[in-house]
Amino acid sequence: MRQASSLQHAALAGVDPGGGHVRHGDGGRKHRDRVSHWAQDAPQDLLARLGCRRDPFTGLRRPPSERTLRRVLAQIDGDELDRRTCTYLAETGDAGELPADTGMVAAGQRDQVIAEELRVGGGCEREARRVRRRARERPRPAGMLEAAAADGKTVRGAGHGESPAPQLLSLPHHRRGVVLGQRRIGGKTNEVPELTPLLSDALTGSDVAVITADALHAARESARRIAEEFGRYYVLVLKDNQPTVLAAAQARLMEGTDADHERNGTGYTDLDRGHGRLERRTIRTAPADGLGFPHAAQIFRIVRHVAKLDGTGSSMEVAYGITNAPAEVAGPIHLNTHVHEHWSVENREHYVRDRTFREDECQARTGQLPHVLATLRNLATGAFRQNGHVNIAHARRHYTRVPYRLLGLFIL
Repeated sequence: MRQASSLQHAALAGVDPGGGHVRHGDGGRKHRDRVSHWAQDAPQDLLARLGCRRDPFTGLRRPPSERTLRRVLAQIDGDELDRRTCTYLAETGDAGELPADTGMVAAGQRDQVIAEELRVGGGCEREARRVRRRARERPRPAGMLEAAAADGKTVRGAGHGESPAPQLLSLPHHRRGVVLGQRRIGGKTNEVPELTPLLSDALTGSDVAVITADALHAARESARRIAEEFGRYYVLVLKDNQPTVLAAAQARLMEGTDADHERNGTGYTDLDRGHGRLERRTIRTAPADGLGFPHAAQIFRIVRHVAKLDGTGSSMEVAYGITNAPAEVAGPIHLNTHVHEHWSVENREHYVRDRTFREDECQARTGQLPHVLATLRNLATGAFRQNGHVNIAHARRHYTRVPYRLLGLFIL
């Protein structure tokens, strides 16, 4: 019972694992102290619902101490915890995309059509309103398949001396922003061999049809497994680890102009304005016949121009990729969206964990603790997003201010 209540507290206080307002120099102990302090301050009826044992002398419910939390969390199998938390998020469902603001609702009534969960501090999340407006102005292309991004991250604060910082490979859902699966990468290997067991855990019962990944996973064996064993489409970035395929893609996609490709239905240009910058992404595609890459159907090139709103500070980036999705399933506009959403993982997942939860500053190193705390951060972020929240820092303040709100966030 004591271990069970410790895990329940960790799940609830996953809203604040890693500490949201730590300063440089704070160690892992301070992060765990925040969890323990939250439990100490919780009302007695809430502790009873969490299964905390009653002190036989005082009659009061006693939450687990910081030492108990540390010991239990450090002994948990991180990969098994990932499987269970991801299954929980999958079974509890999500709020889906926020409905687009059609402009037919009077300005004074718009807050009323936004989910009650988005109301924080008496007002509606500003970012939620922005998402609604963007959904109206820039809807996702018709026929988009659901996708997930295989992406690795290093928990930098947990490394010390000769012990390297642990690395985690995760699979966030593009649209929902929920992590479908996560695995710790062994010290003597890399992300590539861990992709197959990750997909085996994460794709069961999932609506994901497309797996996107960076150049590290552009390996023939990975592509073959995604297509044959999992029956999914892959969208992979090509770099120097596939020199022959990359050279062939560069040569084929050099032919013609962007206007020619758009007229032929093998090109698309996307213009975007936001976050103080202008961005233009131009994609062109070509058949992947004869490249010798497993199940490849198309190759593509994306040229990305970014500049400030006044036109200064311009930069250009060129990326090549390959996919087994045929043109009738994923045209240029779909491939452009898949790649753009894959690049967005850095902001939606890594930035939130590093800046909002201060993951890289957390120096918890004992046993499985770095992996477990990262999993709890994913759980909290996923629960927020499935309840319609966009600003994760805003949502954390909302739920930690009133302990009872957490019972509505997690179904216990």
